[in-house]
Amino acid sequence: MEDKDELFQCLEEKIANGRKMIERLKLEDKIDGIEKLIRKIQQEIKFLEKVHCAGNLKKKHLQSTNLIHLNAIVTRLFCAKDLISVMRPFKYQKSRLEVDIVCNNGASWIKVIARNARALTLISLGKGEYGQKSVLDQANSYLMSSKYHLYRYKPPDVIFHFAYGIEIPLALRLEQMGIIVEGDRIDVDNENLNKVEHDKLELLKDSVNDSEQDLDLHSLNTSALSTEIKLLNLDVSTLLAYVTNMSNGCNNYIYREPLLTQQSEMERKRPIKPILENLFHEKELIICQTAYSNFMNIIDVIGGPKETLRAHELLKKVRIVDDITTGRVMQLRLGGKIKDRSRLVFATGENMKSITVSANEGFVRAARMQGIECTVFLHEPRSLSEMKESNAVKTEPS
Repeated sequence: MEDKDELFQCLEEKIANGRKMIERLKLEDKIDGIEKLIRKIQQEIKFLEKVHCAGNLKKKHLQSTNLIHLNAIVTRLFCAKDLISVMRPFKYQKSRLEVDIVCNNGASWIKVIARNARALTLISLGKGEYGQKSVLDQANSYLMSSKYHLYRYKPPDVIFHFAYGIEIPLALRLEQMGIIVEGDRIDVDNENLNKVEHDKLELLKDSVNDSEQDLDLHSLNTSALSTEIKLLNLDVSTLLAYVTNMSNGCNNYIYREPLLTQQSEMERKRPIKPILENLFHEKELIICQTAYSNFMNIIDVIGGPKETLRAHELLKKVRIVDDITTGRVMQLRLGGKIKDRSRLVFATGENMKSITVSANEGFVRAARMQGIECTVFLHEPRSLSEMKESNAVKTEPS
């Protein structure tokens, strides 16, 4: 009876802890995936409450509850910097890989492991259930997927966080693969290993030692990617924002077109030209042929004399490149916010390993929904305004 009372007390503590997690997470509801995490916690609480009501509580119910893993995720996400999303799915081969935490603005993926350190080692030595994936298998999947979902043309760092620690040989093997390991390092208890397990563990250690030279080469080969990107690919929306009268001192108008009036108000609060000038400083500027043709067509049709002059002056500072019609971005399905012109602009930018500068937030969001992250600098839109000023009402400068 005493053991049963202890089990029920432990059950009630887990339920209470789950509710506390939900309350904490509700304060972070702007983060993508938080609601999904909350739903998973609620499902686990609901199951434990059913067990409690039924009165048939067993120790296995407490040991197998997913609240242990979910609690570890919650604990780790509150330590993450520049959190982007939690439990986020990424396309990987013909399936999906769910990353527990995406942080550092997308530069880091974190997988949280809340299992016994000895069990993790034994599974990695082939002692798990049939078909059970080891952390080495999971590491390989994460690393392969990260190479497809680049952040600024570099695979995101893959971090494995071990909430209950990890034995040293397994930690070293993961680091050799390219995983960043977090968690307490635990010495191996060789006395509890049989001869076969001991021999396999020694092979695991040897594989780490043999690969040290390869690690150095890997570090050398990728170090260049960590430098700041100096190439900017300008979208049509950026070209227009740079040359419009509105961003060049003429922002005190109320136009017949509500959109222009709204942009003018935005310009008075947050001038776009200084932002772009600062971004362009000491960078090489490119535009693809499609962006150039579209921009000049717009200038020829609705551009005023000053805007046309600024356009030609800007084009002297940029390099026009051919459209590149291959790569991930060109695989995006057309429709909605995914237009062919924008797809060509962003595809060219990606293939040239540049940052695309654009006001086209809709395209970037739609691409993300299809599993493609764009390397982009987004800014507010500004339309050509010079030809509209004759029918607008001029206001006093604020």
